[in-house]
Order: sequence, then structure tokens, then C-alpha cells
Amino acid sequence: MPSPSNIEALGQDYAKIMRSADLEREINPLCTNIEDMLARLDEFESLLASVRAESNGIMANHVCSILNFGENFQELQTRIDNLELMVGQVQANLNLVEHSVDVAEQELNVTDYSLKGLLLKPLKAKLTGSADGSQSSQLAKSNLVDGEFQAVPIFKSDDYFC
Repeated sequence: MPSPSNIEALGQDYAKIMRSADLEREINPLCTNIEDMLARLDEFESLLASVRAESNGIMANHVCSILNFGENFQELQTRIDNLELMVGQVQANLNLVEHSVDVAEQELNVTDYSLKGLLLKPLKAKLTGSADGSQSSQLAKSNLVDGEFQAVPIFKSDDYFC
């Protein structure tokens, strides 16, 4: 147990520290920081309130429009399904056209895709190919029916959209 003289000495030491310390100088920066934080907190609170009010207004408007759109949703689904069917048909038609082009290139013996090759080589092949019948036997299919070119049938978009 400390003696009373030690307690008194300790009390005097603390009193000297308290007298020498400028509490106002040390507390003022803390108070300033707390006031700044409170001001920012008020700004944040008002910003949050305005965002809430705006989002509530937007939600009220858009929820009603979304609910009203429900009637048109089935029509939209049908149109999307028809679009998917049309895309599938376009892909199938494109594959047929590519095959038709491949057959035509084999018939005309086109290997050079430059302008000169595309224009001159088929003409030369027709002139020299009439004597050479081996090329036509290698082709699995021809684009010619009764000596006339038959185009690949292409879809009609009216079949998919009203």
C-alpha cells in the first residue's frame, strides 16, 4: 500500500502535468474534426434521402410500365421465336448457297480468286473442258438442270413475320 506522502507527491506530479498542458489547444483540433465529420454526415444523409426519394419515384413509374408490358410479353416471345426460326432458315439457306458456289467452282475449275482468275479461267475451262469429260464424272451434283442453272430457293421473311 502506498504511503500518503507518495500519493501526495503523485497528485502534485499530475497537477503539474495538468497545469502545463494546454487542454484547449489539444481538444480544439478534435472538436474541429468532429464538427467536419458531422457536417459530412449531414450532407451524406441528405444525399441518401434524395436518392431514396428519386429511386422510389423511378420504381413507382417503371414497375407500373413493366406490369403494363406484361400484356405484350407473349407477342414479344412469339416474335423472338420467329426470329430464331428465321435465323436457322437463313443459316440453312447460306449453307446451300455455299455448296452451290463450291459446285460451280468445281464445274468451272476456279482455283484463282483474283479478278483475272475469276473471269478468264472459267472461259478457258469451257473451251478446253468440252474435250475432257473426266471432270464432270468427279462431281457429285451439278447446279444445272436441263442445261440451265437452278438457284437455291431462298426463304421469305413474310413467312416468319406478320
